[in-house]
Amino acid sequence: MNVLFLLHGVGRHAAGWASDPVAALQKAMQLYPCFEAAKPLADYVKPIEIKYDDIFDTVLERWVQLANALPTAGGGFAWTSKVAELLRKAGDDRNTFARFGGDVLLYAGFALVARAARLRVNALIASTIHEENQAAIEAGRSPPKFGLVAHSLGTTIAQDALYQLATGRWVAEEQSLAAELARAATAAGLSEQQKNALSGSLASSPPAGTLAVNLHGLFLISDTSPVLKQSGYYSEIQTAGVYDCHAVWSVNHEFDPISHVGGAFTGSWRPERREVRLRHFHEQNIHAFAHYLSHPAVHCDIFRLLIPPFSAACYQVAQTLAAEPSWNGFGGALAGWAEQEKERLRRKLRDAAGLERAPQKLRDAIEKYFRTIGLLR
Repeated sequence: MNVLFLLHGVGRHAAGWASDPVAALQKAMQLYPCFEAAKPLADYVKPIEIKYDDIFDTVLERWVQLANALPTAGGGFAWTSKVAELLRKAGDDRNTFARFGGDVLLYAGFALVARAARLRVNALIASTIHEENQAAIEAGRSPPKFGLVAHSLGTTIAQDALYQLATGRWVAEEQSLAAELARAATAAGLSEQQKNALSGSLASSPPAGTLAVNLHGLFLISDTSPVLKQSGYYSEIQTAGVYDCHAVWSVNHEFDPISHVGGAFTGSWRPERREVRLRHFHEQNIHAFAHYLSHPAVHCDIFRLLIPPFSAACYQVAQTLAAEPSWNGFGGALAGWAEQEKERLRRKLRDAAGLERAPQKLRDAIEKYFRTIGLLR
């Protein structure tokens, strides 16, 4: 069975957080005759959720000490004071801090935190690919395909982590992280439990050089990586003359300010890169992972890549649906909105994206976005 990795964005995510995007894909399956009505998504593809936000919780637990101990990314930004200011603004509520973009500052501003997050993602991806391929060999089956769908901040962490896997640098990164954690623990008084939460473990993963990532598809949903990325996975990496990932989709909503801070990506893209632009309003939180996945132009490529029963005829049905007015404007729960209400929301979302291209401005855009849709007062 093929494998679908799901990687979350900003905010707090409990175990089982992927139930919402999985439910969105299962609901989408009902649109196509190639799926049996009673079968869940897990009967066609193996969904695996990846969770990394507890790493940020560990940092915040010891924030005062860690703010002075962690190495910064430089770039002229006063990261420590910026995050401290935001913490005070959030009233020391870590959930509020995370939900409205504090994770962006922690990932972009602190090298140790970024490394820990990447290694967590690498550990699960690498071990899963190794185990699933080994199981297929032992059973005499063809090797499975692997797809990764990442959302918001997760798009940045995904491509930075995949860069390490593709270049074989992830074990060296683990060693570097261990050395820096030792220094940080001395300065900040980290417990062994806190150090383990930051570093994770690669013990179950194969050693560097023995694993071909061979990811079949990378879907970057509400793509923040042009602003935050620390490597060039989707534009640079080739292995033995071919790209390590077969294709990359950059999926963005025209009115989602979180993926449009500073304008479009201006670097060089790999030839297999595919851009998907959406305009649908089926719920007020258009940035939501599930809202993106509900669109036929998004889930059709995930289904086509990883689910063999999704036929060419069903793919054409998805293309037809994607062109319909309800998927290019207001539909779903917002279908009955008055024109004045619709235009007001569009205008506010455009305004929320009018910020310069920088990570701290992306965090500001996240807060402004959630204020716009009424989730922050």
